[in-house]
Amino acid sequence: QHLSLLFIFFTDLDEMGLFKTPFSGYSVKFSPFEENRLAVATAQHFGIIGNGRLHILDSRNGGAFIREINSFETKDGLYDVAWSEENENIIVGASGDGSVKIWDIGRMGPDSKFPIRSYEEHTCEVYSVDWNPVHKKTFLSGSWDESVKLWDPMAGAGSIRTFKEHRYCIYSTVWSPHHPDRFASASGDRTIKIWDVKSPHSGNTILAHDHEVLTCDWNKYNENILVSGSVDKSIRIWDIRNTQRELGMLKGHNYAVRRVKCSPHSENIVASCSYDLTLALWDTNDNNPLQRRYDHHTEFVVGLDFNLFIEGEMASCSWDETVMVWNGRE
Repeated sequence: QHLSLLFIFFTDLDEMGLFKTPFSGYSVKFSPFEENRLAVATAQHFGIIGNGRLHILDSRNGGAFIREINSFETKDGLYDVAWSEENENIIVGASGDGSVKIWDIGRMGPDSKFPIRSYEEHTCEVYSVDWNPVHKKTFLSGSWDESVKLWDPMAGAGSIRTFKEHRYCIYSTVWSPHHPDRFASASGDRTIKIWDVKSPHSGNTILAHDHEVLTCDWNKYNENILVSGSVDKSIRIWDIRNTQRELGMLKGHNYAVRRVKCSPHSENIVASCSYDLTLALWDTNDNNPLQRRYDHHTEFVVGLDFNLFIEGEMASCSWDETVMVWNGRE
């Protein structure tokens, strides 16, 4: 089922809040505890070489007022960030030096700017981190060393388990919001793998795209539906019970799809961002699924998230060193 595109709508920049970062944006995430709080992972020189910085932002009035409330420096670029699902002050970052770092943003004192943990098991860049929204105690990291690692910060100094079946860089690792032990990983080997943490081997491998798979996300209302995005410019919808063929395909981006996100408020709404400098909002139930296209960035758009508490509110970050917050329903 190839869904056709007829109408494209653009938003006005005046409707968006903007925060300027000194480095290129790579990942933006709303807090699962506070509706006005965001974290942004950034990297100097487009993430090729140089330092990184984690920004903690406060956004008010639909993004009309955005201010920084804290920041943390790193010696290498940060490619992803995830909030703890158990403690509103704990946050984990994925670093270009192969480390996984945890900060306590509520900590005071002279050492408050340093991470409280730094795990150094990966041998290449860490490109993805995701905290378990069901079990809440564990998180995942995915790396260009072709491995996924499972971590419990309270369990000890190292990872609990390593999952290594992919044959190329891992770009995305995402927990299922329905099952405490299930997650998906997306790789440059063109596959998505479905895992159970109790097993060292994947339970399912989807040959998902014709080129590298850069991103995936689970539907928040249907435990069997997974969405993926690729260098082949397409977004594909999968039922993990039958992966011989995709359920649907969304086409409209002109370059690689860097990130996809399924709405926490609607089963059929998906957002995407791309190296074509745009974001798109899709309704998979509509014969003309592309509802809106946003062109407010001037460089690769690599970070995207939905606000869990405010329906329609979204945030994006880009290599153009800006973070934008707006409401897609308005």
